[in-house]
Amino acid sequence: MDAMLPRMMEAAGVTEELKARDPMRWVGLMNTLKVQVEETIFQELIFQ
Repeated sequence: MDAMLPRMMEAAGVTEELKARDPMRWVGLMNTLKVQVEETIFQELIFQ
């Protein structure tokens, strides 16, 4: 998770600038990315 999340943040344009400019949007995007990463990890653990 620690390796995947920063790459996904970069790809989605989730930056510290966005965090300062629009914190609610940043939180929403971070929550979405975290769920996506967790889903990917669970899929790999369960189906591999």
